[in-house]
Amino acid sequence: MNAAVNQQMASATTLDALQLIQLELKAPKSKYNSFGKFHYRSLEDILEGVKPLLQKYGATLVVTDEVQEIGPVVVITAKAVFTDAQGKQTMTTAHAGVDITKKGMDVAQTFGASSSYARKYALNGLFLIDDTQDADTDAFHQQTNAPAQNNQQNAAPAQNQQRNQNPPRAQQQRQQQPQNQIAPANAAQQLTQDFQQALNAIHHADKEADLGPIYKQFKSTRYEAQIVQACKAKKDMEGWSA
Repeated sequence: MNAAVNQQMASATTLDALQLIQLELKAPKSKYNSFGKFHYRSLEDILEGVKPLLQKYGATLVVTDEVQEIGPVVVITAKAVFTDAQGKQTMTTAHAGVDITKKGMDVAQTFGASSSYARKYALNGLFLIDDTQDADTDAFHQQTNAPAQNNQQNAAPAQNQQRNQNPPRAQQQRQQQPQNQIAPANAAQQLTQDFQQALNAIHHADKEADLGPIYKQFKSTRYEAQIVQACKAKKDMEGWSA
């Protein structure tokens, strides 16, 4: 058994351990964004996938980050250092801005989110992980077809419900006023929930085109300015066109 392990280690050295790990690493997209309706992988997904391969090839991985202030922007720079069994090192870096004024998050959470984001993309570069949606996978087609299927399934119950539930006119008038009072509150609450999910979708957007539909949804709402600011920050972070 030791001979087999030694032979495997020698083969790994000859072929380059990093290259072998890049070929063998499987980091599935286990997380789902319900607003953007797409799956994505997290930093934890990548680390869980790479740990057995590091042990297999006698390599180590160290991921660190540091905080810098570039003008008015606070930036976290993550560094991933891969060291093979022979001591050869390969390093990649990635950057992420920190928005300490983000609503719904305290300072520690904003720094933690930016740290995870930067570390994830440093590892993406190191292990050649493509973080775009895979249009040829079953999961992609399930996501694409699910809305149409749900609409077909919900159409018949909705029609039956409309035929079977026809309350008297007087009852409709009595119910109308409370429903009108509740509806604005429910709409405002739903808009707030959609806004929080939209921020997460912007954070995990893979390309600039993903931002357009999000902006259109919140155009002329009270969240329009914040969505514009979040999209601009994402574009600046990724180096996309203004």
